[in-house]
Amino acid sequence: MAQEYQTIIIGAGPAGLIAGRHLKNALVLDKKKEIGKPVQCGEGISRNALKLQGIKPDDSWISCKIYKTERTMPNGKAIGKFHKETMGYVIDREKFEKYLARDVKAEIKLDTKVINLKFENNLWEVVAENGEVFKAKYIIGADGPSSIVRRKAFPENQNKMKFVPAVEYLIKTEKELDMKTIKIYFDNKKYNHGYAWIFPKSKNTANVGIGSIGNFSKEFDEFLKNVIKKNYGNYNILENRSGTIPVANISQCEIYKDGAFLVGDAAGLADPIFKGGMSQAMTSGKIAAECILENNPDSYEAKIKAMPFADKKLSEAGELFYNLDNKVLDELGEVFENKELSYIQTFHGALKTLLNLVLLRNIKKFLVLFLVWRRTKDYI
Repeated sequence: MAQEYQTIIIGAGPAGLIAGRHLKNALVLDKKKEIGKPVQCGEGISRNALKLQGIKPDDSWISCKIYKTERTMPNGKAIGKFHKETMGYVIDREKFEKYLARDVKAEIKLDTKVINLKFENNLWEVVAENGEVFKAKYIIGADGPSSIVRRKAFPENQNKMKFVPAVEYLIKTEKELDMKTIKIYFDNKKYNHGYAWIFPKSKNTANVGIGSIGNFSKEFDEFLKNVIKKNYGNYNILENRSGTIPVANISQCEIYKDGAFLVGDAAGLADPIFKGGMSQAMTSGKIAAECILENNPDSYEAKIKAMPFADKKLSEAGELFYNLDNKVLDELGEVFENKELSYIQTFHGALKTLLNLVLLRNIKKFLVLFLVWRRTKDYI
């Protein structure tokens, strides 16, 4: 006989665990054998993302405190400045998820892969690979890029998703890293709708990767040779953390129907520009849980689409940015070197931008990018 719950949450990542912290009559199912494993994430999170969830930073799961995001253009010029206060963190994702799980009110059942689900008589029936069957009024799809909830309950969304492959490794370096700086490398010729990155984990370890549409194995090898080895000496690969980043223009997608919710990566809520998704995952998990508790599930989709991270202009801004010519990126680096993009709001920043013929020809695009980023940056 099927076990019944008010809510079944499929996926025990940040989105599912946050939902489970709010819902008592609920079951969290996940195919993994241990919370937090495997790690497929750059592990960066903003200070504001934690604040939105009422989570106080804890040294038990913080690897590095970040004071600067350095965005390097193809010519080597880098945008970004050092801040006096912590901007965000590189976390230990495994320890962070275990920390979230400590306060989960729902029952957690691991090593349980969901292979099918169907909606009958106003109930969702969830079938596991081991033969177990569960039923619930609500299901929350927090099951990541390859979400079975999205595929079964929202098949129309599949063609509206953009899946960005990401190859990432945890590496150990010979020379010391800057533990206070996240480094991002843009090159629109090499990386299709993506970039390369170095997220420090300690003075000699970092998550290093590239996210890009298409085959970029050659580019990754070059990045390891020309950036990692050149700047940090010999390196050893400790762990493969590769995965897929799902990005959708959420304004065009259905994310609630018949008691089924899509949250986090299952909904394609990753940021179209920098591809981060942990903040959106936790926020959407919380909102889904609140809608259930308020007995107002139909309001979920409207609430998510009203969030700054779901702004359709964010998707447009991502397309604008990744279609810029490298010459334009280089000129951005020249004008904004060691400065934030907010420099454009100052007299000198505006003047230097307007006097640069390349940037002047693209001024409308930059204004769109800047305005959208300013409106959404605290939520992604």
